[in-house]
Amino acid sequence: MMAVEVVWCILLYVPFVFGQTQFIPYITKADCGQVTIGGQVFNQYFDPVKLECVPCKQEESFQIASSEEQDYFCVCQTGYKYVTDFGGSNIMCEKCPPQQIRSEDGWNCVSCQTGTSLNGTQICGSCGEKVPVEREINGALISTAGNYRGRECQTCADNTTLNDRGDRCVRCTEILKIDPTLKNCRCPIERLSGGVCFDTAVSSLSINTVPLTNEQVESTYVKAHVQAAYLMCEKHENRTACQILSNLCVLSWYNFDTGNPPPPSKTCNLQRIISDQGQNEYLPWLFFKIGPNTQVADRVLDDDKLSTEFTFSPASFLEYRVARYLLNGTFLGVSTAKGGRLQLCSDTTSRLDAAYTFGTYYEQTCSIPALELWDTKKYPMEFYDLYIEFTRNGVQQLYAAPVKINNLVHEGDKVNTESSTRNWILTRRFFLVDNVVTTGPETSGATGNSYPQYVRYAKDIEISVTLDSTLGNGRIFPPVMSITYSEVSRANAVAGATINPTFKVKYSMGLDAYRKDFQIAVGTLSTLGVIYAGYKTWVWSKRAGRLAIDFAAIVNFIFFCSGVLSNVFFVITFGIAFYFLIFYKRQNVVYLFLLDGIYYEEWLGLFGSAFALKCLQVAHMVTSQCTVDIFFIDWEKPKGTLGIKSDGSKKENPVSIWRTYFAANEWNEIQTCRKINHIFQIFAVVFFLNYVGFENTATKDPNGQVVKSTSDYQAPYDPMFRYAIGALVYLLVAFVQWLFFTLIYERFFEDKIRDFVDLCSMANISVFIMHHAQYGYYIHGRSVYGKADTNMKEMFEMMKKEEKDLVGQRGLLPNTEQQTFVMTLPRKLRLKYEEVLLTVALEGAGGGPQAGKEKGGISDKQVESYNIINRFLSTFIDHSLKSLDYQVRDKTLLESIMDTEFLDASEKGYFYNDNGHSFDQCLFYGNEITLLLFDTLLFCIIDLIATNFVLSGILTYIIIELVALLRDHGGRKNLAKKTLVDERFLI
Repeated sequence: MMAVEVVWCILLYVPFVFGQTQFIPYITKADCGQVTIGGQVFNQYFDPVKLECVPCKQEESFQIASSEEQDYFCVCQTGYKYVTDFGGSNIMCEKCPPQQIRSEDGWNCVSCQTGTSLNGTQICGSCGEKVPVEREINGALISTAGNYRGRECQTCADNTTLNDRGDRCVRCTEILKIDPTLKNCRCPIERLSGGVCFDTAVSSLSINTVPLTNEQVESTYVKAHVQAAYLMCEKHENRTACQILSNLCVLSWYNFDTGNPPPPSKTCNLQRIISDQGQNEYLPWLFFKIGPNTQVADRVLDDDKLSTEFTFSPASFLEYRVARYLLNGTFLGVSTAKGGRLQLCSDTTSRLDAAYTFGTYYEQTCSIPALELWDTKKYPMEFYDLYIEFTRNGVQQLYAAPVKINNLVHEGDKVNTESSTRNWILTRRFFLVDNVVTTGPETSGATGNSYPQYVRYAKDIEISVTLDSTLGNGRIFPPVMSITYSEVSRANAVAGATINPTFKVKYSMGLDAYRKDFQIAVGTLSTLGVIYAGYKTWVWSKRAGRLAIDFAAIVNFIFFCSGVLSNVFFVITFGIAFYFLIFYKRQNVVYLFLLDGIYYEEWLGLFGSAFALKCLQVAHMVTSQCTVDIFFIDWEKPKGTLGIKSDGSKKENPVSIWRTYFAANEWNEIQTCRKINHIFQIFAVVFFLNYVGFENTATKDPNGQVVKSTSDYQAPYDPMFRYAIGALVYLLVAFVQWLFFTLIYERFFEDKIRDFVDLCSMANISVFIMHHAQYGYYIHGRSVYGKADTNMKEMFEMMKKEEKDLVGQRGLLPNTEQQTFVMTLPRKLRLKYEEVLLTVALEGAGGGPQAGKEKGGISDKQVESYNIINRFLSTFIDHSLKSLDYQVRDKTLLESIMDTEFLDASEKGYFYNDNGHSFDQCLFYGNEITLLLFDTLLFCIIDLIATNFVLSGILTYIIIELVALLRDHGGRKNLAKKTLVDERFLI
């Protein structure tokens, strides 16, 4: 219901200028000349209300336009007196009788003085050394030319009064017409208002306040002028009075009441009363008016009459023009908005004018001592009508740009602060600083200077430009300027208060098509991702020996979904950000703006979700790696005997445990080894982004240069652009590192993973890793020399034999080099392994001190379990267990693609030849993509919060190190627990 009332109120309220169109030709005073109407020639004057040339009311022989630069009205021709004069074209002239001229004040006709004659120019001849006199000392007109009759003390005639010096009677200036009842210009108080004596009694108006943010305060200016302005504008169509009344309406922040007719309790209501009475050509256009039964704001904001095609190359500009007026209605002309005219903050001209460079998301804020606002020279009180200059059909036009005052209150609601444009009330005129009329003046100190108690100012100004996406040729809808006013008191200003005004320019576009594509991409890829996560859960269940869906399967499904969806969300968010970065910066004719509002929030939510889900995936990965089952199989055989035991058995020479300790330490070292150097990674990324200046391309403007002048305005950074450029540089640096380490460093210098496999062969140690209950990896390290526990000389000789190919090959199968395998294990093997470990676990779970175990050491039971598992697994590898055996084979192409195994391993295990080192899936090394995406998202999410790539680099490095420390600590504990190696020897 309220929306209907708003529309109806506006429709009634705005016929201020009948025939007012949304755009008008761009005309100046110099363009005004003559026009022929009905066969008669009329002179034109420039109307500062309509910003167009208007013919005088009478033809050229009666009236001409004033030739003065600051005059915008018609004047009577020489030899014609004024009958009425209310400004503009509201002037009537009358020809003087023959042999008479117009008087000095213009309102009467007089004869020439004695001794002079009326020449052809309707000007009396020269008086020589005498002064021409038109009135007697008492102010009476001299009907015929006569001489000066001397000084006499005479009473002023009717409708005249003494001048300021008291030496002459002059015509009354405050009365509207000759009134014989007024003697000596003494106007009855009931007819006097605003210094004007009206012909009838003036009804009292109770309008004497202006609004602040939360209250109304008294204004002596409003009280003194509103009544006279209303009556002069209503009854006599006085242009100045109409301007003053309109300015008072603007000063009230367009507060008006609904009703027909509205009560005369507000200045804007008074304008509505005048507009309801019919046409008034001098009443300024303040509110937008659209046809009946329409939503006003929607129609205004969807207008497509602006024909300018905006481009980035060459650069286009928002050609704002403002018609400027003083509080008393004086027209100051049409000026450009450049040079900071609409900005309270001071800066260089180039920085201030950057606000109107098309496509530049401009944002400026500053701190100004509040006391400066009382300086009327620095901050003059002016009113502005906003226009956009454009060319239509080859003719320069001025388009009336809408203004939205956020302080506007209608029916108790601030309708202009609603997100929906349906109820917005758009206006035309605004001001920046009110340092004149806000409340009654108070005296400051002994100097007697008077100041307003409050100053109101435009705290926030935002220009919103919307691209017309339906046309796709750089056209825009009418930009809307939103203004939020605030105030500061004189007391606070004197106490040192400051104000922080802001000026913003933002751009937007219709994004319905984008949102549809976004939803399709998210929905489709997420569905595929969930399906893939379900498949991974099925594979895990089979490898873990789960026969049915249980709680563990559900938990793993959630973590698999986290990882897959994180990757999906990263691809979508990075793709969108990179698309907007490239195409926004490289477009010529504008067709693309940045995401904003709900669209940006959706993208941001997806970005945050990608990071959160990636954190879950990394946590799951670290937990899995820190709980993996691993054992080092020692193939070394005892060297002879040391004698006979008491029971008669031989006492074998023990095998050294140091080789196992050494292999365990090497495994411990490579647990957090990665394919890239993250120290160099962070340093290089920050170097390119911050020092080289790649982050300069992430600004909200068309300028995509890396190096920008410090003297030019730099637009705010766009989070999407920073994400795109940050993630791109991070991934590129990582890719270059990966190429270097893969193709050069690991090939010619050091490959820690393959070196570990070689170490196992030299140490005669195999590594048995069960990543899941019935799935894992095997590193065959059985020495081709048959032993490894020997001295340096013997080891050197054995290595020489291998170089000469005098010994067998290192592979598990004869005459093969294959040392690494992917295993699917029988259920019985897993049960036997868990049975042995269970005794150790039960012993560790028991309370109290344990025999044979020191703090941090191992117990006798653990030593026994170690020997049992070592014999059991070595026997299994040697095919010496009839009930447990395995077969070595290659994976099929489909099994490799789908990362699964089709053969049933419930009774018989399978060792699949590994062409690489799949066991690194238990290490950071084999999960580099997951860790890299985590690092990238972490780096970008910190920058999103801090907008600082250096800080992001530092915090990312710290968090990476913390994750590595956590993984190292958990891996060390797990290694000691599962391999039964004394943790004290893990250095």
